[in-house]
Amino acid sequence: MSREAKVSPENRKVMIRRILVPIDESTHSRAALEAAVAMAAALQAEINGLFVEDVEILEISRQPFFREVRTYEYSGKEGGEIERDLRLQAERIRRWIARSAGNAEVTWKFEVRRGGVKTIILEQSATADLTIMGRFGRTVFKSTMGSTVRHLILHGRGLTMLIDERFRLIPPILSTFIDSEIGKRALEIGVNVARLIQSPLEVLIPAEDHEHFLELQKKAEALLEGVELRQNYHPVHAPASLGLTAALQAKQRQLLVLPGDAADHHPEDLVELIGRIRNPVLLVR
Repeated sequence: MSREAKVSPENRKVMIRRILVPIDESTHSRAALEAAVAMAAALQAEINGLFVEDVEILEISRQPFFREVRTYEYSGKEGGEIERDLRLQAERIRRWIARSAGNAEVTWKFEVRRGGVKTIILEQSATADLTIMGRFGRTVFKSTMGSTVRHLILHGRGLTMLIDERFRLIPPILSTFIDSEIGKRALEIGVNVARLIQSPLEVLIPAEDHEHFLELQKKAEALLEGVELRQNYHPVHAPASLGLTAALQAKQRQLLVLPGDAADHHPEDLVELIGRIRNPVLLVR
């Protein structure tokens, strides 16, 4: 079903002024930087690049057995060599950000921190309006960035966009509607993103049956009353963690705005859902 509505001056805007980009040299991180630059240019926001020198890697590299351990990119290197490599990586990344942000005339900062990757990214994301990062990264252990994303999903706050190297912000924008405060905010954010690229909004509604779907659709329509934006509403089989996976099979490239309570308040189910789908995700908490 679809509907058209009138402009509402009262429709709130989501203010994005600081975009955090935890970054390494992976292709997924490069995509995250490109996405951040595009959004910062459109929103007049500032990009804060963050490169973390993983203290666990440095500590392990000082152990006698380290040269015998085959790692992803530091096999056979000693602690001093790894520190030098990290400094060189940071400088290359700084130049990436300077070039990309400069071309788009976007304000930017870049910070290098040493410590636990998960801890520092979680701390920094709490002070940002939006965090954008790749689902995977290139570190000593292949699973490190994946586990960092998992940690951010489970413990983060605010807005987090998770993307891969294929990311393009293309219509339509998909937004999951849950009848909760977070669900309402996610719908509002979906509207703002759709407006940003002049896209229709596809509202996915997990429901137990058709009657339940119609009830939730009315609530979503009431929230969007006065919004001049084409809206399409689609039922998704409950539970959302399974229904969304099936519903998104044919729409794997579009951005999904996802409330943090979409998986029935089970954080591990939310992690599994995001892991199963191929869509870029804008997670709202």
